[in-house]
Amino acid sequence: MAAPRLVFLYGPPAVGKLTVARAIADRLPFRILHNHVTIDAVTEVLPFGSETFWGVVGRFRRDLVAAAAKEGIDLIYTYVFAPGDEQHVAEIVAPYEEARGTVVFVQLLAPREVLLERVLADSRKEHGKPTDPETLEQMLDEYDNFTALAAPDSLTIDLAATSASAAADRIIDHLASG
Repeated sequence: MAAPRLVFLYGPPAVGKLTVARAIADRLPFRILHNHVTIDAVTEVLPFGSETFWGVVGRFRRDLVAAAAKEGIDLIYTYVFAPGDEQHVAEIVAPYEEARGTVVFVQLLAPREVLLERVLADSRKEHGKPTDPETLEQMLDEYDNFTALAAPDSLTIDLAATSASAAADRIIDHLASG
């Protein structure tokens, strides 16, 4: 079994993480664990946002990633990172590192005004993502979602200047060169 690969895509809400993840998965045999898969599942049982809710979401994500790494599955993980989330990042990456896999961090960015336009997209409703500029403004004001992770193998891509398809190509090229 080949060493598994993890692409850790992160950036602010509405930047296009899932769109880029799907563009990669259309070209390579990667599975996608996007942040709302776990949120949606846990919201069916627990009230959104409580400490218990976030604890279950975190464990669910860690367990899924660990199982994927153990099975040798190439995975794209999407996440809205903010300073203070470093422990979660380390816990997500650890199973792939333990499996001697490849981990690539990709920060996706776009200016605030672009995010405020993209939040209106109908496709965001599918997973209960924020769909109004006011909610997104509050989230962007409350959390610093533009900070880069301190990671050795990382890319930063401006999705206001780069299409999702071109971003996927860059990530795939980076994977191939590593």
